[in-house]
Amino acid sequence: MPKRKDVLLIAAVIAIAAGMLLVSNFMPKTDLSGKTADVTLAPEAVEYIETPAPIAEPTKAPVSVETEAGTAEPSAPEKTEAAGPMPPKKAETVRGHVLLTVGGRQYGDPIPMDRDKIITLQQEDGRINKVHITPEKVYMEFSTCDNQDCVGQGEIHVDTYKDRILGTFVICLPNNVTVEMVPAE
Repeated sequence: MPKRKDVLLIAAVIAIAAGMLLVSNFMPKTDLSGKTADVTLAPEAVEYIETPAPIAEPTKAPVSVETEAGTAEPSAPEKTEAAGPMPPKKAETVRGHVLLTVGGRQYGDPIPMDRDKIITLQQEDGRINKVHITPEKVYMEFSTCDNQDCVGQGEIHVDTYKDRILGTFVICLPNNVTVEMVPAE
């Protein structure tokens, strides 16, 4: 038979838990759409995968044009569009964000799944993980760990993450790295 003191303690814990649940329902939801990792990650940690640039037609050689005085002057060459590197295409809508954790601490801001990119996580002791992020999926592309279980865990796809054993996580225990995909829904 529980003592009255134990019953009061249990009631107090339940009341506090109910109060915290009630307060959490009134708190504003965090909007991750404006967050980007470009500011907080080291610049060399983010590698965007670019689509190949279209091949430009070669410019034509100048053509001589006769003037009224009878001398030939070269006319300006015809201009074509310069084919420089194309910036990576952003997705129309962001379907999720990726949270990276290294050593139990969050690595930068949530990373939007808006374009193809590879994030390199390099730790001070030389351990390296490369996380490939696309608008549809996230996966561990490379790791310096011995067992390579994190690479073998496969992709976290925005549409099928509920069918995975680890759900929205890819975990590299030897390197103490966690990748979590947070769906936008």
